Amino acid sequence: MTREQQAMVSKEVHDVRVARWEGFKRLARKLPNHHILSVELIRTRHDETAAVFTVVRHHEPVQYVVMGDARGRVKTYGGEHRAAGAVASMEAITLADGPMNAVDPDIIALGEPPPKEPPPPGIVAVGGGLLAAAFDVGELVQLGSVT
Repeated sequence: MTREQQAMVSKEVHDVRVARWEGFKRLARKLPNHHILSVELIRTRHDETAAVFTVVRHHEPVQYVVMGDARGRVKTYGGEHRAAGAVASMEAITLADGPMNAVDPDIIALGEPPPKEPPPPGIVAVGGGLLAAAFDVGELVQLGSVT
C-alpha cells in the first residue's frame, strides 16, 4: 500500500471512529446510567485479548478496557487490574512497534477517540468472564474432533 493510500485509509478509519462515538453520544443522551451501548472482544496484534465496554454514565458514553492474556485471563499487577494502564500499554506497543496503522485489527476499538477510563470492579468481573468464554477455548476444542 502506498503512503497516499495509507493516509486515505487512516483518515477513513478515524472518520469511522468519530462517527461511532457521535452515535454513542446521541444514544447515551436518551438512556439512564449503566446501560451498555456496546461490548467488543478483540485479540490484539500482540496476542493479548481485550474487552472494550461502551457504557452510559451521566447521559454520556464512557469506555472501559479490560485486558487479558492470549487465553482471556484478566491481567493483574500486584492484585490490581491492568486496564487502568491499558491506554499506556497501547501507547507502549505503538512506540515499540511503530504507529498503529489503519489495517491493525484492534485500532477501531482500542484507538481514540474516545479516551479510555479505568474500569470499575463490576466491569472487570464481567469483562474477565467474557474474555475467558471467548478466548479460552483450547481445552474445549481438540484438533481432529470436528466432524
